[in-house]
Amino acid sequence: MSTIGKQIGNVIGFALVSMLLASSCTAGTIGQKRCMTLDKQLSGLTHSAKNPAPKGVGDLAAKARGLCSKGKTAQGLRAYAKALKIMGSQPIFPSEQQPNAQPHARIKS
Repeated sequence: MSTIGKQIGNVIGFALVSMLLASSCTAGTIGQKRCMTLDKQLSGLTHSAKNPAPKGVGDLAAKARGLCSKGKTAQGLRAYAKALKIMGSQPIFPSEQQPNAQPHARIKS
């Protein structure tokens, strides 16, 4: 293989690695944004409630924060969702909602 061929191969390999790293960073950023959104939602519910938060909500929130800070956003989001369910709410991601979206609509054939 010629020197030019090796250089082209190196450039293509570098470009592929760069794209993979960029996509993994983007996924991590989205997960972190979702963690922050659910943390704010849960904090708003616990601080605005007239009665104290039910038992276990604080522990789940602490667990979720720890998981999200370690980069385990999927597990952190599940912990936030459990805490929100105990509070009688559900996770809401305002920036991702589409006005006319029907997430579970069946396609008729």
